[in-house]
Amino acid sequence: MSSKLEDLLNSLEALAGQHPNEPEAVATIKTAAKALHFIRSLGKLEDFWNYERVFGTKEHWPKPLNSFPSEDAARSWLRTQPDLPYAAVVEVAGSLHSVARTRDGEWVLVRLPSIEELEG
Repeated sequence: MSSKLEDLLNSLEALAGQHPNEPEAVATIKTAAKALHFIRSLGKLEDFWNYERVFGTKEHWPKPLNSFPSEDAARSWLRTQPDLPYAAVVEVAGSLHSVARTRDGEWVLVRLPSIEELEG
């Protein structure tokens, strides 16, 4: 086990020990530890450390599939797409938008808040 993971698991164990009379808190901490073991068992621990390193930064923010000057231009392009990857994002007039399809097959653009808006 990597020392970084071992240090983190030891910290979680110590934290759980500080809350012996709070079963929900202990269960939450134990679940976090199990999640780390699960990530390691999948061989994705290095990917997790990379994700953790950029989480909450601009580098972590979704990258758009395509950029458009207007919503009309984005919708025109979307109508030509048979399908898009899960959680696809496009840029419209400088703002990121999540792309989803309604039950009747129409594409919907949902503007995502910027990091600055979320921090403000």
